[in-house]
Amino acid sequence: MDYFNLPSFMKKFNVDTSLNELRIPPEFVSIHGADLSFDCRFVMPRGRSWPVRLLKIASGCHFHAGWADFRIINNIVHDDYLTFTMVDDEIFHVKRYNPRTGCPPLCDVQEPEIESSDDEDYAPDQGVIDDDGCPTFVVTLDWSNIKRSLEIPFAFWRRHIRMNALQDPVYFNVNGDTWYIVLDHNDSKIWVKRGWRRFKNVNYLVAGTRCHFKLIDRNEVQFYVWFDRP
Repeated sequence: MDYFNLPSFMKKFNVDTSLNELRIPPEFVSIHGADLSFDCRFVMPRGRSWPVRLLKIASGCHFHAGWADFRIINNIVHDDYLTFTMVDDEIFHVKRYNPRTGCPPLCDVQEPEIESSDDEDYAPDQGVIDDDGCPTFVVTLDWSNIKRSLEIPFAFWRRHIRMNALQDPVYFNVNGDTWYIVLDHNDSKIWVKRGWRRFKNVNYLVAGTRCHFKLIDRNEVQFYVWFDRP
């Protein structure tokens, strides 16, 4: 289907009614409600995406779980106009418009500048460019990784991934299985906050395992992961 003919709707954000959920227009639901998925994903113009769950109750259909996070991270404010284009039964392209200018904010459409890092801060073992052009970093697990968590090289992230993507979920892919990972960070370190224990246990990781993390998607941050076992 032509993109311009895809189902879409517009909403004006109101802090009094839409802080924690956003109601979908009943007219849209009456026509396309049967195609709506319980688990949806919002995709902004620069490719960043957020999972959002749909809630169907007597008052109508609402974007519920995940909406507040999406609103806060994207700094959506009172009277902003939002357009939602349903490109699939679970994916909405979302655009935001400033009510004073009628244009999208520059931060929604322009890539932020990424700080350059000094070569001395970027050891070869922390990141290499494979033959296929995908940046890869390698970690040999030690007992601190097994007992506590995994640290992602800060210089690797700063060089290859948007820093504001640290607020988004990350995905590890192992032989077709996808793992949902949540990160935390400070001014000099990035580590796995949630998801590492299960990932480690299911993949039978032990001290001495050499883990390769190939960055295959910089927008919806995804790594293809494989292991050299001791």
